[in-house]
Amino acid sequence: MAAIPLCEAALAELKKSLLDDFDDVKSSHITEALAASMGFRTHAALKAAMTGPEPDRAFYLLDSSRFLARLVDFGYRIDPKTSDFDFELWHVGKVVVSTVPESAYEIEYKTARQKAWRNLMVLTINVALERKLFTLRPGDNRLAGPDIGGGALFDFTLPSGLPVRGYVSDAGSHELNIHAAVNPIGNGVRAGNASFAAGDAVALGWLERERGAWLQSSDTRFHCRNALLSQLAAMHVEPHGFGDRGRVIL
Repeated sequence: MAAIPLCEAALAELKKSLLDDFDDVKSSHITEALAASMGFRTHAALKAAMTGPEPDRAFYLLDSSRFLARLVDFGYRIDPKTSDFDFELWHVGKVVVSTVPESAYEIEYKTARQKAWRNLMVLTINVALERKLFTLRPGDNRLAGPDIGGGALFDFTLPSGLPVRGYVSDAGSHELNIHAAVNPIGNGVRAGNASFAAGDAVALGWLERERGAWLQSSDTRFHCRNALLSQLAAMHVEPHGFGDRGRVIL
């Protein structure tokens, strides 16, 4: 799925392109279907979420199947299962951001270890986005830490209540280093080779923001006590506006 920031100009540009492609669909129906694709029940609910300065607003994933299903609700003859419509192919100007690189189709999180790494990484990125440490726009860092590149530490908890210390820093080329330690020990999570000296589960990764917005998959950068593995692997966490897989960019 592609993603788009919750901003009036970006949504208006995308809607204009959709109207050109779906020329038999009413403008109001495109508006409602677009809101549905982003997970809102109505366009009014989407509008209500447009608060705060535009540069701070979150990115939302665009679900093509929900968009088409909403048009079906309005009476249009579309089969979401056979349609080739996909927002991921709609990089309209600079408003629609890819979250699925070609390499994403080669990657699956099958093992408990892979799932645990993915879940901890996605949750850490979600929290950092909510706290506005950065956005998914290339180069938009709001970090204020003491490290070269302006790294920042932040604390949160897992759904189970266990403490986590996250760390984010500039990795260059609009990428970010993302680190997380469960049951953290001091600030060891900052290290580029952080392991059990930093906590009972330590996950390291990179977030891509130049070619699109996705987590670069690298579950080899993961250390986890056996007692925590199943808990982390079982968590249900969805990324907030970015993709959760893609080959590491060297």
